[in-house]
Amino acid sequence: MPHPKKVETEPRPWSHRSTAKGAITALSTLLLSLSIPAANSAEWWEPGSAKRAGKWETNIGLYISGSESEDGLNNSSIDVDTGYGFGFGIGYNFSDHLALRFDGSWVRPDYDAILDTEDEGLVEISHRLSMFNGQFNGVWNILDGPFTPYLQAGVGWTYIDSNVADGPPSTGCWWDPWWGYICAPFYSTYSDTNFSWNVGAGLRYELGRGMFVRGAWERTHIDGGSGVDPEFDAYRFELGWMF
Repeated sequence: MPHPKKVETEPRPWSHRSTAKGAITALSTLLLSLSIPAANSAEWWEPGSAKRAGKWETNIGLYISGSESEDGLNNSSIDVDTGYGFGFGIGYNFSDHLALRFDGSWVRPDYDAILDTEDEGLVEISHRLSMFNGQFNGVWNILDGPFTPYLQAGVGWTYIDSNVADGPPSTGCWWDPWWGYICAPFYSTYSDTNFSWNVGAGLRYELGRGMFVRGAWERTHIDGGSGVDPEFDAYRFELGWMF
């Protein structure tokens, strides 16, 4: 196997390594601020009535994607590190046991890849990708009480952006109310959207005043084509509300 050529990639102007840390910090601050009233009222932390039937719910929290390695065609490969981002969701409970949800997540893990290029042969890059995952999930809450394990399965799509430019930048200009006429470069990047599906299991505990917490493991299979169909394990830790 020929030794791949290493290429230094430039991120987009708005991309920097502190983006994910900033998102997690903001999310942690939000959850902490929501928890302050609860610390002053014991009823917030008492078990709820678990009357989920006929109620909507929404949630937000921490999303952790596991590492993944895949080998492609012609000695190409990719190694994706563990990533930290945020998850969110909205759903409707048809009964205390059955629910339909939409769950989304955004994460930006680092990766190393060896690409089989037409002009330069094997090229090695190290960068950070952006990944959005959206899934429509059927959920079965095994118990009808405030504490319950649950199982889920669903289908959706996964958008992956390599953040590697696929050509020279283009320049856009606009009027800013503070700074006047501004021009900045914009980059088109290698990206793709693919069909995906998932299975998962988790634990849910319902608090007072319609609040609940849940933690879950998920495995998402991405139909990537070109002989590469990666699977990602991920973990959610979320705070939610029923209404």
